[in-house]
Amino acid sequence: MPTTASVILAALLLSRNLNGGDLPPGKQAVFLARVIAYDANLPARAGTAVNIAILAKKGDKESEKMSEAMVTAFTSLESTTLVGLPVKVVRMYFAGREALERSVRDGGIDTIYVCSGLDASLAEIKSVSRQRKVLTVGSQEGHLKLGLSLGVFDIGGKNTIMVNLDASREEGVAFSPELLRLVTVVR
Repeated sequence: MPTTASVILAALLLSRNLNGGDLPPGKQAVFLARVIAYDANLPARAGTAVNIAILAKKGDKESEKMSEAMVTAFTSLESTTLVGLPVKVVRMYFAGREALERSVRDGGIDTIYVCSGLDASLAEIKSVSRQRKVLTVGSQEGHLKLGLSLGVFDIGGKNTIMVNLDASREEGVAFSPELLRLVTVVR
């Protein structure tokens, strides 16, 4: 018998994005929160709260605009819980590998949403995510092919969740088989 979460997730996946193009930030946040909850290792990785960082490139107008929209979208989820844990959202600006590692460690970050403008920094972001066991979420499909773990996109008018399985495993994430039947796996 399917769980309530899987029924809701399947309904979201089957719905069409009538606007075309990118999924609106609010819709992305809802999808991503539901998917993050399918990580069997989340309770151990998260501690007392699920801490989500929205990572942007300071001075890049598009990146800053995207981060503002995503912080707003995820902040609306702070009144909910994921696997029984409260959700906390913070915006961070990429200022190099060491600064990111320090911010992730000190903030107890469990998930990093990577905004546009950070393609040249993906290797450093991945290095930190693998070391600290933090789930990465790409804002662009290409991010997953470059080694980030998770993304949700409008592909051909359909809401599509994509998972890079190898990357997610390196980050200490264990998505359930139930979820993996509903997503597009990227290698």
